[in-house]
Amino acid sequence: MTRRDPPCKTCFHCYRIVYIATARCPGCGLGLTFKGREKVRAEHQAAMQAACDAFNAAHPVGSTIMCWPGIIEGEPVERTIKAPGATILSGHTAVAYVSGGGGCIALSHISGV
Repeated sequence: MTRRDPPCKTCFHCYRIVYIATARCPGCGLGLTFKGREKVRAEHQAAMQAACDAFNAAHPVGSTIMCWPGIIEGEPVERTIKAPGATILSGHTAVAYVSGGGGCIALSHISGV
């Protein structure tokens, strides 16, 4: 550690001051170092891929699901799953492609998932 290095870091997610250089913020778990951020990103990607695989196993292409295309309130609507099924959209959200409107729906907006 040189004189110019700060004795603490600030988490850019929860703005908590972390006095000891650690790989993760103790408040939100976000990675503070490059290796820490890459590790968190890899864990998140693996969790999303596991959710997509489980969804694809339970709901093949052509089956119908109940989902909320917008905010989750009111009664869900019926949609039909189209190919390729559930995938990770742009590296940040697990979605299922549907026909009947909406294009794709986040797995968190599908009833029974």
